[in-house]
Parts: sequence; C-alpha cells; structure tokens
Amino acid sequence: MVDLSKLVSTAIDSDRLGFSASVIISNNSRTVNKILEVLPDSVRTVTLTSSSNVFDKLSKSDIGVKLLEDSLSSQGLSVLVNLHDLILQGLGEGNFSSTDRILAILGEPLIGLVIIEAKSLTSNKLAILSNEHDIDIEVLARVMELARNIGGRGREGHPVGALFAIGSVPKLRRYTTALVLNPFKGHSEGRRNVTEPNNHETLAEFAWLDGAILFNSKGVASDAGRYVQVPAGINPKPGEGGRHLAARSISQLAEAISVCVSSSGNITIYSKGKEKYRVRLS
Repeated sequence: MVDLSKLVSTAIDSDRLGFSASVIISNNSRTVNKILEVLPDSVRTVTLTSSSNVFDKLSKSDIGVKLLEDSLSSQGLSVLVNLHDLILQGLGEGNFSSTDRILAILGEPLIGLVIIEAKSLTSNKLAILSNEHDIDIEVLARVMELARNIGGRGREGHPVGALFAIGSVPKLRRYTTALVLNPFKGHSEGRRNVTEPNNHETLAEFAWLDGAILFNSKGVASDAGRYVQVPAGINPKPGEGGRHLAARSISQLAEAISVCVSSSGNITIYSKGKEKYRVRLS
C-alpha cells in the first residue's frame, strides 16, 4: 500500500521551488493527520472530503476542511478534472491566492500527488466556462464586471443582490416567469448588450428588480424581472438563500451559466447546477 505521507515528505524535500499551499483529498481522517505531520507549518492546507464523519472529526480538531457534494469513491479518473474546479473555487473563496504553488494530495479514488500553479488556472477560469457553454468569453467577463459594480456599490448606500443567467433564451424562459413587464422589449440589441460598458448603468437599474436578467450567448439582455421556477426535486442546501437556490436551479434546468450577487458581498458562478467559482468583494 502506498504511504502518502512518505510521498509528500519526499516531494517536499526534492522540490526546489517549494509549495505555498496544499490541498488534501481524502475520506480517511488518519491519512489526513499523518500528512499534516509532514507538511511544513508555512504551507497553508485545506482538506476536502465527501465523508460527513471525517468532516466532523477534522472540524473538531480545528483543521481547515470542506465537505464535498459528490462522493469521492464514485468519481474515478474524473477526480482529476474536478480537482481543477475545486482549486478554482478555493481561489474564489480565498483559500488560495493566484500566486500559490499548490501540492494536491490525492488519497482517493486515486492515490498520488499533483503540482498546480494557481496562476495558470486564474488566467483561464472564465475561458473554460465560456468554452463549455459556447458563450463568448467577453460576455462572461463583462457580466462579472457588472456583478462587481453592483455588489461593490449597492444602492443608495445599502447592499443589494442580483441574478444573471446566460444561455439559450428559449430554455431560460421555459423555467422562469415574468414578474414585471419586460423593460427591454422594443429596444435595439446594441442598447441591451452587456459587452458595451455604456449599457451597464441601465442594466444595473434593471438588475435590482426582483428576479433575473436573461442574456443570450452574445450578451444581449432579453428579459429582466424573471422569477425562477424551482422544481420540487431541487432542494436548498444548508445556509443557502433563495437567490442562490434560484441561480443554481436555473443553471441546471437550462444548462446555463448563472451569476449570483448576494447582499452579503459574494459573487458566485454556477454552471449546470454546480458552484464553479466564488469571490468575496472587499
């Protein structure tokens, strides 16, 4: 049997550049503790597990740990693909920085080590999502810019939230209903396109309406004030508010990208029902 702690120790001793952070993926608390014994104190570490028992044990020991939604044992080789998303999410949540050199320690379903340069991920995180959904990269970048603008300034000095969905407009409309008369009806595409910064002030005003703004893959806003119809099969997660539930749901139902701006200062990107990235506004 492979001794992960020995592998980690050897990697640290032989690597000339060094590591500033590490992520441990395991459902075995004993394995995690043995690895932590050989990691230098200077290496910031986050443990990811899909076992609620392991999560509880490590939490009581004040070890940085996060409970994964999907079972590790069922992921197989796809854990390597998911590792990319997990690191990106950690970057958004502040667990890692864009300058980190990260040692990823896999305890299951695969056993081994992966070295990740965080800067290589942050440079293409939006590009990857855009490519998966066949959406122009500029569209997602501009929607994020609009989200930061709204979340950063609020309205009349008060924090506010907003919800954007990007994808096939017919699909997005299928799972939403109009709360107000569509304010975009009758206006030219040029005045509704998020890629044009001059339109952001107008889009921000409509974003403060209850409901979501819908964009097509080219960034043209089609509707505002759309209420997301969350079906009975999609349940809220612990601590999840209505806007985040709606964002997660519409991304899954319409196979779209959604961007949720919370009044608490977080911007979250969802793709096909999963949280892909989160950043907290300073």
